[in-house]
Amino acid sequence: MKNLKQFLVLIFITLGTTLGLAQQSISGSVSDETGPLPGVTIVEKGTTNGTTADFDGNYSISVSSEDAILVFSYLGFVTQEISANSDNFNVTMISGSDELEEVVVTGYGTQRKATITGAVAAIKGEEIIKSPAVDLTNSLSGRLPGLVVIQGSGEPGQDGATINIRGINTLGNSSPLVVIDGIPDRDGGIGRLNPQDVESISVLKDASSAIYGARAANGVILVTTKRGESGAPKLEYTFNSGWSAPTVLPEMSSSFEYANIMNEHAIYNNIPVSEWGSAWSSIQSAGSYNSPTAGVTSLNAIYPPEAVAGFQSGNDPWRYPNTDWYGETFRDWAPQQRHNLSLSGGSEKVRYFTSLGYIHQDAI
Repeated sequence: MKNLKQFLVLIFITLGTTLGLAQQSISGSVSDETGPLPGVTIVEKGTTNGTTADFDGNYSISVSSEDAILVFSYLGFVTQEISANSDNFNVTMISGSDELEEVVVTGYGTQRKATITGAVAAIKGEEIIKSPAVDLTNSLSGRLPGLVVIQGSGEPGQDGATINIRGINTLGNSSPLVVIDGIPDRDGGIGRLNPQDVESISVLKDASSAIYGARAANGVILVTTKRGESGAPKLEYTFNSGWSAPTVLPEMSSSFEYANIMNEHAIYNNIPVSEWGSAWSSIQSAGSYNSPTAGVTSLNAIYPPEAVAGFQSGNDPWRYPNTDWYGETFRDWAPQQRHNLSLSGGSEKVRYFTSLGYIHQDAI
């Protein structure tokens, strides 16, 4: 037994030595075209082992094996990977300019995102349809900075949200100006658009909306719909089905509880606090109460004792009903579905895009 313990200890020592020898320490520096780049994150791929470059862009990290991969990442730069077998651990980060090259629609044409100096926020159509709301205004909630979206109703056909840019800015109507394909104040506004037909939405704030004058006092929402592209005809069909349900429905009191509440409420409104106990006992037994306090009139129960007893027993539902009107009126859920069919294509001279949509939204 003693020899076995010594053998196991020897094995553990050997394994620990092997693992220790397998680790490799790597040092290097990170920079961009202007010089050292501090704050770059360096992580061993597939693990939580990582570090960051110091103020001078230098870093040091120990990896588990010679086959490890180091991942270098930094906001605004392309993520790079190098192997622990590499001869050079000095990394030059490359600027990730793809996002800055995106074209954003403004009131006076289009601009590259990198050159915009005004307060403009934009979202693409493919991001909007990830939220399959029936009304397009509800799909914008939480997706654009400075855009306040409030849905005040869940009634089908009336569930459009109220949109404000950076809050309420003017008296009366504080809604922003909606411009769809260059046409301001189109009938029905943004809520009547099919989300599948939207190419992009831009929100102009502050001076960036000045081109529209006084009508843009509350900001501007620019909507660009999809257009055809050169090439063979492309037919697309999308279908979405879902269910809507109330988040919270109130728990209503029973008829027995309601009768007692109304009788108690009458006592609290008309009888001095010192007499509440005696008044409640009298109302429950006799259905009335005569106060000994001068100037306080007698009180009759809104629901007499026999009615309260009838509500409690439930033996006569026609005379003393106990109906849960919320339960009778509302369903637990309601179905909704959307169909969309589009055809696009064209040549260098003529392009076309046409679509047909159908929405069915039931009510709870």
